[in-house]
Amino acid sequence: MSLKNLNKISKLILDSQNILIVSHYDPDGDAIGSSMGLYYSLKKIGKNCYIYNRDKFPEYLNFLEAEKLINTKSDIPNNIELVLFLDLNDFERAGEEIEKYIDGYQGHIAVIDHHQSPKIESQFMLIDVNASATAILIYKIIVALGIEIDNKIATCLMTGIITDTSSFKNSNVNTDSFLIASKLLNDNADLKLINSNIYNDRSIYRLNLEKRIFSTILFDDNSRVAICYCTLNDYKETKTSKEDSEGIANFLLNHKEVEVGIFIREIEKNSWKASLRSNGFVDLSKIANTFGGGGHKNASGLKYQGSIEKLRNDLIDKILNEK
Repeated sequence: MSLKNLNKISKLILDSQNILIVSHYDPDGDAIGSSMGLYYSLKKIGKNCYIYNRDKFPEYLNFLEAEKLINTKSDIPNNIELVLFLDLNDFERAGEEIEKYIDGYQGHIAVIDHHQSPKIESQFMLIDVNASATAILIYKIIVALGIEIDNKIATCLMTGIITDTSSFKNSNVNTDSFLIASKLLNDNADLKLINSNIYNDRSIYRLNLEKRIFSTILFDDNSRVAICYCTLNDYKETKTSKEDSEGIANFLLNHKEVEVGIFIREIEKNSWKASLRSNGFVDLSKIANTFGGGGHKNASGLKYQGSIEKLRNDLIDKILNEK
């Protein structure tokens, strides 16, 4: 991480009064936790701060209490001086509305992220692919700004770290992950609240959905890839939503034969979104890039139009070629 870039963005924040925080659509715990942690911090130093996401909070993250979550471009104030993009480095990942907003925007843009291959160009970029979560970088910015981290901020940032590291089980975990997590615990991050909402608030409807998903598992012994999928009809018939299938790709990695776990869900008729996870056996970002997606070496995503059978076969072939 560049200390120079950290200081540049910190100064830019201090020099701006009206700030918009944007994270990627289909937000996860890191996107929401980072956004809310920074939002509460900037409010403490008198900033007019707003949070935009194309989508609403996933139900399991509602405990973070979005006070000013904006879902439409028309609700963004006209006097925004600084837009902070968190946990993304491509305008497309924020959605079409924000892409249009940025086209006519005249203020400053900063990016704070831990993904590879940024597609946004700005003089204010804090990109650290070694950070296990964007929440790690947000913590460092808050400290640089001299803002006291209270229980609410600590809980938001800890949520980001826990979810993006799968409770410190992923290969992206490093000493920084544990060091900052320990500091957040000292700042009274509420682990009980986080764990009860993320891991213990499961329903029988979700169990029925998982039964269907796991019945589709395909394991390829040559590539050591396990793939499963879910259709729109599966969600409908089990009275569940996409949030109920969070973490499936990571779950597949818990099995000793599996080196790459892939979960695919249908988002429209014959249109699919795939989540790819690994523990260092293959660079998944290269695989995702061939489909127009992206991400990290060990965690990437992509969208695909076509049959599920062809997508599964294509993914296995590309992973075999990459190994």
